[in-house]
Amino acid sequence: MNHSRILSIKRLIEERGRISLNELTRRFPEVSSMTVRRDLQALENEGILIRVRGGAVSVKELNKNVEDMYSQRAISNTELKKEIAVKAVEFAERGHSIFIDSGSTTLFFAKELPDLNYYVTTNGINIAFELSRKAMPVVNMIGGVISKNNLSASGSLSQMFLDNVNVDIAFMACSGFTPENGFMCGHMNENEFKNNVVKKARKRVMLMDTTKVNRSMPFTFSTLDDIDVLITDSSLSNEMKQEIKNRAPNILIV
Repeated sequence: MNHSRILSIKRLIEERGRISLNELTRRFPEVSSMTVRRDLQALENEGILIRVRGGAVSVKELNKNVEDMYSQRAISNTELKKEIAVKAVEFAERGHSIFIDSGSTTLFFAKELPDLNYYVTTNGINIAFELSRKAMPVVNMIGGVISKNNLSASGSLSQMFLDNVNVDIAFMACSGFTPENGFMCGHMNENEFKNNVVKKARKRVMLMDTTKVNRSMPFTFSTLDDIDVLITDSSLSNEMKQEIKNRAPNILIV
């Protein structure tokens, strides 16, 4: 194995973020494409890159894309999310088992949650980190397959963990909502997990800013009838409030 060539490939991938196999074989004509593939395998084993079809992408580039994607969502509509988070704190009961769903709005809720004796279970990496900075809450972090879009865990391992947890109050988040289809998300694993949380919880509180209203996503994880409290911002129209109440008379809209 030629360490000088591998070092050159490493520098290239770190400078550019990604590179194709064709370009590498042109740069190193003295070796076969199979040899270049083995070099990429060696760098992948070191955690430098991820091999993809036709080339490779640096791990740093992948992480940057994930951070940019999440950061963009986290800083959008911040005033609406903070308004919702402040309202939601009133529904958090001390000494009870609460679940906090992943999401940028629920992250604001975690920030607003007082430093008191809450027992929190979450599948949001960022939410667990935020709550770990407080002294008193006990935080259980659910494991599983990590979604790069919202830094959440889901899948069969997540479900196994959830099966062994009692949930008094679930604070949920959604990616889209229509009165007809209910509360929606974009991924099947996430959908199944959210649905099971809603079924398990004694009380269900949905945190939803009005940018999600009339936005359709592929999967519905709960309907209006499944939710006890809908916490939204002051931009929700009276017409939409009335339509929601017509469909779910017992829901509390805050």
